[in-house]
Amino acid sequence: MAPQHDPYYEPLDPRVLADPHPYYRRLREEHPVYWHGMLGSWVVTEHAAGRQVIADSSRYASDFRRAGIEVPAASASLQRLDPPEHTGIRRLLVSALHQLPQRAMAEHLRAAMTARLLALADSRPADLVWGFARPIALDTISRYLGVQPPDGADFELRSNAIVRSMDAGLDPSRAEAGNRARAELSELVSGWLADENQTGFVAAANRARCARTGISSDLLANSLRAVLHAGYESSSRLLGAVLLRLARRPGLLDLLSGVDGAEELADELVRLDGSVQADGRMCVADGELGGQRIRRGDTVIVLLAAANRDPAVFPCPDEVNPRPQRGLHLGFGRGAHSCLGAALVGLQLRTLFCCLRDNGITLTLAGAPVWEDTATLRGLTSLPVQVSVRRTASPRWR
Repeated sequence: MAPQHDPYYEPLDPRVLADPHPYYRRLREEHPVYWHGMLGSWVVTEHAAGRQVIADSSRYASDFRRAGIEVPAASASLQRLDPPEHTGIRRLLVSALHQLPQRAMAEHLRAAMTARLLALADSRPADLVWGFARPIALDTISRYLGVQPPDGADFELRSNAIVRSMDAGLDPSRAEAGNRARAELSELVSGWLADENQTGFVAAANRARCARTGISSDLLANSLRAVLHAGYESSSRLLGAVLLRLARRPGLLDLLSGVDGAEELADELVRLDGSVQADGRMCVADGELGGQRIRRGDTVIVLLAAANRDPAVFPCPDEVNPRPQRGLHLGFGRGAHSCLGAALVGLQLRTLFCCLRDNGITLTLAGAPVWEDTATLRGLTSLPVQVSVRRTASPRWR
């Protein structure tokens, strides 16, 4: 039986949920590749070893079936396959991405963000999780896919069940609801794919599948479900964390100078505030990692959020670097499983900065933020903020 407590890192402890970084730091300093008895897994906190794991799909599998582990059918998606099986579906989705009108997406996002921020301004404090981050993320990914936003109440329950099931290694009671929710959302996507009048990414992906062989309709539906879910949950949680940082540091946007500055700040905030805390792999060939012997069948969990603050790579690792070396962090993954939506995430953050600056909007914390009790995908459940507008504001960049 796995031990009930760990001296270094208990992911669902309320103190860790509130701020995991001191715990990540201690692990990285003392045991950068650590056998975690509660999880029954190796936990990696240093950048070099973490990058090695997520970039090497030949030794560290996303598809646990390669180590003889049975997985639910709805989990077979872009996220949980490895090359060569993964290659076909990824190429299909990348080809579909290239067909989307990016400028129209940017214009819509700017209008939607500006309207929501101005509607919240100069009234009583607003919860920016539910008043801004969640609706913006759902609107954005729905428009991106070319679908009507899913029903709020049912979709929210299913989406949250999937997030909570990511911590099933810590709380097995969360697994069944997550598997059921994945299957239900894949069924929803299958309905979209069957609609001949569909537009956007769903339609482009469907056209690409019809032009290729070897990609099943179930695999496409599962993969688009993963895109939908990540585009909602990962993005909304990142937006929430970034809004919290901007409320705590109102002068942060003054670091910007033009479009390049916006891109650099967006990259830094993905490094510091990315919602995806961990990514798991299964070792499929014996080897060494960070001085530890890792054997076939061992699970390896890379704490991406810890690796992204490794002082061996990032000077002043807990602070925003005004001129960072872009592309070093692991917030978008590496290798075959690098994030398909990285460009959309960057667009969302740059547009947020632009809307705040152009409209003279300031954010002031109006209460304590509350974090959800999820460890793998970290996010706020409440962010009370006073939104104010300086009426003399003028645009700083376009």
